[in-house]
Amino acid sequence: MTVADVLRRCLGDPARFKDLRDRVDILFEEQVGSWTRGAGGWLVLPLDRAPQAFYLLSEDREGQRRGREVLQAFLGPVASITSVSPDPAADHVDRLLEEASLRHISHIRRENGQPGDLLTRIEDAVATVKGKDARLRLISPSYVDLLRDLRLALLNRDGRLAERIFEDIKLTGRLSAENIRFLRVEVLGRLERWRELRDQRNLAQLLRVRRPRVVNEILLEMVWHTEVAGLVNTGRSTREMFYEADLGARYGSLISAVDVPASAGGRAVGVVTAVALGDPERVKRLLLAAEDDVERRRLTALAEGELEVPAASVALRDLFEEGQSGAFIRAFLEAPVADLADLAVQATLDSEDLEHAFDVLTAVNGLEAAAVLRPDRRLLRDIEDLARLVGGSCAGWPEWCERLARDVAWPDAANVARRQCDSWEGLSQLTAEDVRVAADALSSAWDGINGAQVAASLDVLCRAAAAAAGTGAAGEFCDTVLVLLAEQENLSSPVREAYSLLLERILDGGPSGSRYRDAVELTARLWRRAAAASSVDWGIGLVDALLVAPSFDPSLRLSVIAEILRKAQNYHHRLSARQRSELVALGEECGVPVVLPEQQFTETGNAWTKLDGKVVGLYTLLPGAAASLARRLALLCSPGSFESNSDTVGTAALRSLATRADVLVVDTWHASHAATDAIDAVRSRNAQVFPIGRGVSAFLQAIEKAIADGDSDLLIEGAGRGFSRP
Repeated sequence: MTVADVLRRCLGDPARFKDLRDRVDILFEEQVGSWTRGAGGWLVLPLDRAPQAFYLLSEDREGQRRGREVLQAFLGPVASITSVSPDPAADHVDRLLEEASLRHISHIRRENGQPGDLLTRIEDAVATVKGKDARLRLISPSYVDLLRDLRLALLNRDGRLAERIFEDIKLTGRLSAENIRFLRVEVLGRLERWRELRDQRNLAQLLRVRRPRVVNEILLEMVWHTEVAGLVNTGRSTREMFYEADLGARYGSLISAVDVPASAGGRAVGVVTAVALGDPERVKRLLLAAEDDVERRRLTALAEGELEVPAASVALRDLFEEGQSGAFIRAFLEAPVADLADLAVQATLDSEDLEHAFDVLTAVNGLEAAAVLRPDRRLLRDIEDLARLVGGSCAGWPEWCERLARDVAWPDAANVARRQCDSWEGLSQLTAEDVRVAADALSSAWDGINGAQVAASLDVLCRAAAAAAGTGAAGEFCDTVLVLLAEQENLSSPVREAYSLLLERILDGGPSGSRYRDAVELTARLWRRAAAASSVDWGIGLVDALLVAPSFDPSLRLSVIAEILRKAQNYHHRLSARQRSELVALGEECGVPVVLPEQQFTETGNAWTKLDGKVVGLYTLLPGAAASLARRLALLCSPGSFESNSDTVGTAALRSLATRADVLVVDTWHASHAATDAIDAVRSRNAQVFPIGRGVSAFLQAIEKAIADGDSDLLIEGAGRGFSRP
C-alpha cells in the first residue's frame, strides 16, 4: 500500500466536508502527490480520528518544528496547534499513520471563525511552501559538530574517518594554527601512530609553547613508545636510559609537565625522569597511581636502587628550568615569594595542575594584595588564564555533579567533563557515599538550570558509568544515567554508541533479574525513539549484545529483538547488502522471520564477491561469534572456507591461520595479548582487519570498510598485502 493509499484511508469519507469537499480534495492531492520522504517534511490534512480535524503530520520532530513555524505564521488567532501522542493500538488511523512512518502528529484546533476560514489559511500556507525553491542544498556542518564527530571516530579507532574529518575541520578556518597542531597530536596519539607523531616537523616548536594537558599526556606516551620502551630490556640503568635517550635536552619542557600522567606509558616516563632528576616524592606518587600490581612492579623495578635524593640546596629556579613543575609548585607554595610568582603561575598553566591551581592563585593574589608584587602585563594575562583554569576545573565526578546541581548557570560544564574526566578517579574507585552524592546531584541538575549541560554530557556519562558497571559502589550513578537516558527525546550518534557500550557492560556484569529486565526494556524504548535508516547498524549492534549475554527473561529478550528487526525492515529500500544479510541472519538465529523485497545491486554494490573462494579467518574470544559471522557472510558471498580461532596463547594453529588466511579479522576487543602478539609476529598489522566495535556486526562492518578501501582488483595474497588497519 502506498503512502497516498494510506493517507486516503486516514482521510475517511470526504462527504463530511460538504461544500468544502472539492477544496479538501485539491489540498490533499497537492500535498500527497508531491510528498517525498525525508527529514523535515510535513503535511497538513484532515483525519478521520477523534476529534475530526486538521492535523500536522511528519516523520520526525524536525518536520513538526518546520510545519509549526509555517502554520503559526498563517493561522494567527484562528487556530492553535497542540502535540498529540498517537495510540496505534487503539486507533486505526494512528495505526495506518504508523505504517506510513508518520509518527508525529499535532492537532490543529479551530479557535475563531468558520471552517472555511481555517481551510483558506491552510491553503495559503501550503501554496506558499510549494512555491518555494525546494532544491536540496548542501549544508556544511559547524566545526563544533565536526569536532564531536572526530572524537567519536577516535573513540571507535576509525583512522580513515578521523583523517577525513580532521581535514574538514582545517578547511572551516575556525581553529588557529596552534590548535590545529594540538588536534593533530590528539589524532595521531589516539590512533597510536607514535613514530609518525615523533617525526612531526613542528614537534620542536610544539614543545616550546604552552600545551593543554591532554596534549602533554599524549606526547608523554609517545616518548615512552618511541624513546624509552626499547631501552628497558637492554641492561641499562634507569639513569643511563634517561641520558642515552637525551630526554632532558630533547623533551625538557614535557617530561615533568604532568606530575602524575594518566597513561601507563606516561607514568613510566615520569619514573625514569624522577629517578634521573632525584625526585623521590614524585616516584612515590607515580607508584601509588599504578593501575594494578603488574604496573606497580614494573615501575618499582625502574626506580629500585636508582634514586639519589638531591641536596637540599638545589635552587627553586633550577627545578623550574629542569622542567620539574610539580616539585617547583609545591616548593613555592611552602614559602611564596614575589620573585618566583610569575614562574609559579607559568608552571601551573603549563602543567594544567588542577590540584594546586587554586592555591597558587590564592598565593599570588595575596602577594599582590600585600603590595610586594607588582604584576607586569604578561603576568596579569597569565593570572587571568589561571583564574579561568580554576573556574573551569573540577577534582572529580562528585565535585562536577554538585557544581552542576547549583542554581547557577554553568555553560562550560559539558566541555569541562570532556576535557578533564580522563584525569578523574573512576567511579569504581570512589566511596559509596561519594557515588551517592554524585548521583543525587546529577539527578537534581537534570531538573535545574543546567539540564541542557547534562544532556550535552550524556555520552561522557554513559562511558563513565560503563567503565564502572558491575561494581556495587557505582550502581547508583549508573541507574541515574539510565533514568536520564529514558527521558531523552532524541539520541545523538555519540550517545547511542556510548549506550551500546554501557548496555554490554551491564549485561556482562551478571545483573539481577529486575535489573536485566529494566535494561532490556530501556533498550526497546530508546530504539523506538531513534529508529531510522541511519541507526539500523546501531539496532543490529543492540541485538548482538542481547544475544551474547545470558538472559533472565528469554521471552522479553525475544520480543525486543523481534521489535528491532521488524522495525529495521521498514527501511529495506535504504539498506546495504551487508545490513540486509545481517537482519536475515539474525532473524534465523532468533526464530523471527525477516522477509525483505529483492534488491538488485550494481557491480559496485556487490563488492562482497571479492571474497568468493577466499579463506576468511577470525580470531576472537567472543562466544558464538564465529558461527554468527559465518552465517552472515554466507548470505553475502561464497568464501572458499571460513576458519576461526579462540586460543589465548600463540599456538601453532593460530599462527597457521594467521599465515594462510586471505582475510583475517582480529577482534582486539575480546582477545588475549599473547595471542595477538603471535599473530603480529607472522602477519603484518597492515594485513589484519580490526573491528571498530565490539560485536559480530562490527566484524562485518570492518570487512566492508576494508573491501571499500582496498585495491579494486585484489585481496590479500598471504600476509602483508591488501587491507590496511582502520
